[in-house]
Amino acid sequence: MMKKIKNKLSEIHILLFLKLIPYMLREYWTFSKQMARCQMSHYPEKLLTDILMTTHALEKAFSLHNLKKGFGVAKSIQLTDNIEKYISKYGYSSKLEVPISLITAYLSYQKKVKFSNKELDYVQNKINKIIESIKQPETNFNKAGKLSLSKNFMQNLTNANFKTLAENRYSIRHFGDGNISEDTIQAAIKIAQKSPSACNRQAYRIHIFSGEQKDLILSTQGGANSFYKEANKAILITGDLNRYYSTEMHLPYVDASLFSMSLIYALTSLGVASIPLTMGRKLSVLKKVQGMEIPQNEIPVLLIAIGSYPDEIVVSKSARFSPDTFTTFH
Repeated sequence: MMKKIKNKLSEIHILLFLKLIPYMLREYWTFSKQMARCQMSHYPEKLLTDILMTTHALEKAFSLHNLKKGFGVAKSIQLTDNIEKYISKYGYSSKLEVPISLITAYLSYQKKVKFSNKELDYVQNKINKIIESIKQPETNFNKAGKLSLSKNFMQNLTNANFKTLAENRYSIRHFGDGNISEDTIQAAIKIAQKSPSACNRQAYRIHIFSGEQKDLILSTQGGANSFYKEANKAILITGDLNRYYSTEMHLPYVDASLFSMSLIYALTSLGVASIPLTMGRKLSVLKKVQGMEIPQNEIPVLLIAIGSYPDEIVVSKSARFSPDTFTTFH
């Protein structure tokens, strides 16, 4: 009798909510304290986060085919100031190689297109002083900017081994006019199905948008404003909350993310261009996405814009950190 009562109580929404409160309080307290914005000026890794975010805001422009003369001046000033601030407080780190490389590539581009003003002179003078002061080889600062690739090169990844595939996958922000068929998408999904999931629950869900719905969800997400109309389709990966228990609040994101990365690799191997777009957005954005016929039991995890490769492909050149900067053997 007691077991039956206990089982009934374990299914009641309000009781489950109360059970989750200690977990939520611990999580939100820890996150609010450790997140990058909290006392960012007092911790090197937090300040580095802001540097990397500004670096990305500038570097992604290099993968656009309609790059505008004079873009990103305010961002270049912010980035240079923060690099200087980091070095003055914590000393030079190899993790600054890409941000410094990007500033030099950015200034070179503006010089090439004959754009100049007082703000750029300020950035040029400051980055020159930074590079002079840290006494590092100039070859350390050629790790950002843009790469030009051919359509054939990307399509030949169809027959590549995994190392070659992984090393040559790029986020594409300029698409060709070709249509990506449902058969091709289904083939990629079938490949990605071998992704691991918690207890093999396979709780990822896939929503594919075309036409006006594609434009709506990509523009709502906000990270594809400069190219969303070029994309042929958008794929939203969600996690089904119905498949998880009270101690597994983060597993939907884990399972859906594992599947998403496998799907991106599968699409690349099938000659499909793609770019992942985060769903870590404001609540108002998530509500709009949820309103696009997404069931309430599903949480948006990742949005992927897909399309064909253009004849001329330009991508961001951005080196990765050395593995020893983020790996610990215990």
